[in-house]
Amino acid sequence: MDLILSILASSLIFIIFRYFPKWNIDTLQAVIINYFVAFSCGILLFQDKVPSGEILNRSIPIALICGVLFISLFIIMGLSSQNNGVAKTSIAVKMSMALSVILVMLFNHAPIGLSTILPLILALLGVFLASFTKSSVKDSSNQLWMLGVLFIGSAGLDIVLYFANSRWLPQGIHEGIFAAIGFLMAGIIGVGYLIIKRIRGEIKVDLSSWLAGIILGIPNFFSIYLLVKSYNTLPLAPHQILSLANVGVVLTSAVLGISLFKEKFNALKIIGLVFCITALGLIVILS
Repeated sequence: MDLILSILASSLIFIIFRYFPKWNIDTLQAVIINYFVAFSCGILLFQDKVPSGEILNRSIPIALICGVLFISLFIIMGLSSQNNGVAKTSIAVKMSMALSVILVMLFNHAPIGLSTILPLILALLGVFLASFTKSSVKDSSNQLWMLGVLFIGSAGLDIVLYFANSRWLPQGIHEGIFAAIGFLMAGIIGVGYLIIKRIRGEIKVDLSSWLAGIILGIPNFFSIYLLVKSYNTLPLAPHQILSLANVGVVLTSAVLGISLFKEKFNALKIIGLVFCITALGLIVILS
């Protein structure tokens, strides 16, 4: 149930982002405010789980790494969407699942055979085909290095979240408190970036964007918190949880895109979704 709710929360983030252009929202300001709202959610919900000062201090460096990844990946994602296109950027982020899943398997000395490779291959093909558009193959004088950074960075965030929960965090730190601290770090870094842009006259304070950030922050907190919690509550291997989470978000987002935004699906996208569903089934059956 934790993983299902995490997938739904991540998909809700997708819906909210889709409405940003319609609402004339400044995405940067909304995301920065969202981090502070996500932090507040964690503290309010789990205030009785706040650990002692020593345990908290030992957790901060790890949370800082997560915070840096949260905000930096978002900024690069925004720049890449403008320079390389949304399609290429989306594929780079989603395909990072392959790297994170393989690394988790290697770190845990998981047996690599047909039962683990076949679902991963089907998931990758499904994600690629479901995300593919003609614009994703157009040549342009863009900055392709951003796609590489997003591919490696997104996988790195998955790995950090996994290891933080399984090995790095000290005993006594709650998943919700750790997620909250990570969001706080991201918010503080984001404010610094916002101040620089404000001094340069590149941005104006927009209260409607702050309101959008409040709306965004709640599902964002639960998407991360519940994913981290899933590693402790599900009787599945970590690489299976990562695969289920990523493919589940792609499937749910596709269904929402069809039902809410009347998106048109071609044969490639339909085949991609079939591959994703098959991969999900194999992950569950072979677990």
